[in-house]
Amino acid sequence: MATLAFASKLSFRDRNGVVGQQSIFDAPESFLESPSFLKLNPVLRNDACSCLSWKTRCLGVGVARAGTREVVVDERTLTDGEKGQDNGRVLRVGLICGGPSAERGISLNSARSVLDHIQGDDMHVSCYYIDCDLNAYAISSAQVYSNTPADFDFKLESLALGFSSLSEFAEHLAASVDIVFPVIHGRFGEDGGIQELLEKYDIPFVGTGSRECRVAFDKYNASLELSKLGFLTVPSFLVQGSEGDESALSEWFESNQLDAQSGKVVVKPTRAGSSIGVTVAYGVINALKKANNLILEGIDDRVLVEVFLKGGSEFTAIVLDVGSGFDSYPVVLLPTEVELQFHGSVDVEETDAIFNYRRKYLPTEQVAYHTPPRFPVDVIKNIREGASLLFKRLGLHDFARIDGWFLPSSTIVSAPSHGKFGMTELGIIAFTDINMISGMEQTSFLFQQASKVILTTGLVPSW
Repeated sequence: MATLAFASKLSFRDRNGVVGQQSIFDAPESFLESPSFLKLNPVLRNDACSCLSWKTRCLGVGVARAGTREVVVDERTLTDGEKGQDNGRVLRVGLICGGPSAERGISLNSARSVLDHIQGDDMHVSCYYIDCDLNAYAISSAQVYSNTPADFDFKLESLALGFSSLSEFAEHLAASVDIVFPVIHGRFGEDGGIQELLEKYDIPFVGTGSRECRVAFDKYNASLELSKLGFLTVPSFLVQGSEGDESALSEWFESNQLDAQSGKVVVKPTRAGSSIGVTVAYGVINALKKANNLILEGIDDRVLVEVFLKGGSEFTAIVLDVGSGFDSYPVVLLPTEVELQFHGSVDVEETDAIFNYRRKYLPTEQVAYHTPPRFPVDVIKNIREGASLLFKRLGLHDFARIDGWFLPSSTIVSAPSHGKFGMTELGIIAFTDINMISGMEQTSFLFQQASKVILTTGLVPSW
C-alpha cells in the first residue's frame, strides 16, 4: 500500500485515533552485515536501520499535519478494479508543479517522478500546474508527461481547467484533496508562496511552512540566519537595485583580502535555484557589472557576491524526517561530493567553471559524483550532524537538500568564527544553500543518496 512521500509529519490514524505503523520491508541481513555498510559511522547505521525497518502506513484513515487541523479522508465509490485492500478508502493527493521561475521544466520532471511512484489503488492523485503568471490549472497526468512547459503552455486554456484566481484554486483544493504535495522549484514553490496560500485555507501539505521557507529561500537572509544560529558562513555582499554601491563593495573586497582589480568572486541571484544565473567575476567592477546584468535580465533584483572558495569541494546532503508527529527527527543521508572534471588542456574558461545549470541537468563528462564523499570519515560525520542541526534550527519539515563546501585548509570564513559550527581540525565546513523542495528526477541527489541505504527510486517517493 502506498504512503505519501516524505510526510513524516503526517500520522495516519484509524477511526479510534490510534497511530498505525507497520514494518513494510526489512533490510537484507546480508547487506546490514556487509563491510560496505559496517564501515559507516554508527549514527548512520542506526539511522539507516530505522529508515529501512519502520514506515508509516496509511490505514485509511485520518491525516494530521503539525499545527493544522486533522483531516479525515473522505470515502468515494470505486469500481471493483479500483478498490484497494482498505475497503475502497483512498488518500486524495494534489500534486502541484510549474511555477513562475525558470525551473518550471525541472518541476515537471520532479512531478513525473512523484506521480510514477505514489499513484495507486489506495491513492488518487490530481495534478495541477501554475504558469509563469501564477495562473492555476487542473491538468491531466498526460500533460505532466509533456516534454517541457512550452509544449503545453499555449494549450492550457483549451485542454485544462483554469481557475479565475489563486483563491478559487485554493477553495477547489480544500474541497477536492486531503493533502497537497508541492513540487514547484524556486519562486512560489520554495519561497513560502504556495505554502502561505495552503495555510490560509487550512490545507495540509508536504514540506516546510511558509515562514520558515521565506527565511531559508533567500540566500542572503539565510546566510545571516545561519551565522546568528552559530554556523560558519561564506563572506558575501548584497547588491540591490540597478546601481550597485561600488564604494561599499570595494570595502568588502578589502575586508576579505581580495584584490579590487582581480579578486575572484561568485555572483549569483539570492532567490533562484538550479544554479541559474550563477557566474564567476574578477574584481569590483566586473562583479558589479555581472550583478547588474542579472538584475536587468529580471532573474532577481537581489544579487549575492561571494568569496570564491578556492581549493574547496562542493557537497550536497539530503535530509528526511523519520517518524511521525512529535517523535519525528531528521536523518541526513550520505552526502554527495560534486567533482568538476576537465579533459585535455585546461583553458581560462574551464578554470572559472562552476556547477551550473548545464552541468546539473544536461549530459556531460565534466562532472563526477561521489557518494559518500572522498572526505575523512569525521568530516562526513560533521557534515551530517551540521545538516541535521540546521534542519531543526531553521524549523524545516519533511525533507530538504542542504548544500555546502568543505575546505581542507582554507581560512576564509565569516568573522568572528570562534566557537561556530564548521571549524574542525581537518578543515572548514560551510553550508551555503538550502533547498526546501529538492529535485526529484530519477537521477537526482535524492535518489543517489537514498540508494546508499538501499532505498530504491520506487520506495523513496512512497516514504
